[in-house]
Parts: sequence; structure tokens; C-alpha cells
Amino acid sequence: MKKIVLALAVVATVACFSSCKKTCTCKTYLLGQVTATAEDVELGDNDKCSDMNTVVTVENTKNGMECE
Repeated sequence: MKKIVLALAVVATVACFSSCKKTCTCKTYLLGQVTATAEDVELGDNDKCSDMNTVVTVENTKNGMECE
């Protein structure tokens, strides 16, 4: 019985880690307009996509990169 519970725990852990999204979609803004869109950007050392955001908004005008 213990082996069955252990096997199910291993399967659940592997399923969780394999289903996690490890890429982001990033948009680059210049003067409030989207100039480029990059899909499947690797997370690298970041934990979440929002860690890669570099957007600065001045007078309702976005500049930088925004990832989700």
C-alpha cells in the first residue's frame, strides 16, 4: 500500500512540473505603440513573466517591454 501511495505522489509531482509554463509572450512599446511582439520567451533566471517587465509610463505613454 505504501508503494502505491509513493508511486502516485511521484506521478503527481512529475505532472505538476511538466505542465508548468516556462515561456512568456513579451511586447515592446515605443511611444505608446507596440513595435514588436515576441512569443515563447524563456524565463531564464526569473520566477515569473512579470519579473522581465521594463515598462515605464510617462504621461500615459508606455516605453519598454511588458511580458505575460
